[in-house]
Amino acid sequence: MNTILIADREPAHRQQIRRHIDSRPGFRVIGECGNCHETIRSVNALEPDVLFLDVQLGGEHAFDLIRQTDHLPKVIYTAQSESYALQAFDHQALDYLLKPYGAARLDAALRKAATLAVANDVPDRTLPLLPRHRHLFVEDGGRLRRVALSNIRYLKAAGDYTVVYTEQGEFLSSSGIGSVERRLDAAQFLRVHRSFIVNVERIDACYRDIGRLYLVMENGQEIGVGKHYLNSIKSLIL
Repeated sequence: MNTILIADREPAHRQQIRRHIDSRPGFRVIGECGNCHETIRSVNALEPDVLFLDVQLGGEHAFDLIRQTDHLPKVIYTAQSESYALQAFDHQALDYLLKPYGAARLDAALRKAATLAVANDVPDRTLPLLPRHRHLFVEDGGRLRRVALSNIRYLKAAGDYTVVYTEQGEFLSSSGIGSVERRLDAAQFLRVHRSFIVNVERIDACYRDIGRLYLVMENGQEIGVGKHYLNSIKSLIL
């Protein structure tokens, strides 16, 4: 079942998408949002598989909005014109729909979402496990800096890139978070969210709030544990 969140300024546009999805098996609308703050909060709390997102929600570009969320769903951007189409696909859009929506285009977008979900559920057995190292190199300006794995606090997905948070500062890796995960020792680094990998030695505490588990890192950063990753954290709790 693909879960969907709809974010649009106009209730009529939200209702049109919801009515269409309600008649299609394999998809379930789990929420609607009419402004930026609601959308960010709902994306993080509900962790939808797919987000229908108005490119000018609340008067702000959606490309700025989605960078503020911890959870990164696949995004189908919606708009009144084609003006933002190139930007949308530069930001890894799953699809780009023009209003008012036609049934055929909505179905095509949903098929993309369903196909991608199946592909993501199939483990990639063609890639060999990479050797484990105590250090990795990260880009730092025009140079590569050596970083001890023990100094990495956590890593966060940023589209096709990964931000590495260390004692020395933040570094941007050109590799996606899935590729980075394969390079790390699973005994030390846990995937706790679609967008986060944490160094278990850097977790200071954890707590529950409104049914969700949060990790508090040594530097005070709080990271919500995704609902599909709870078992990895439960193994650490006595």
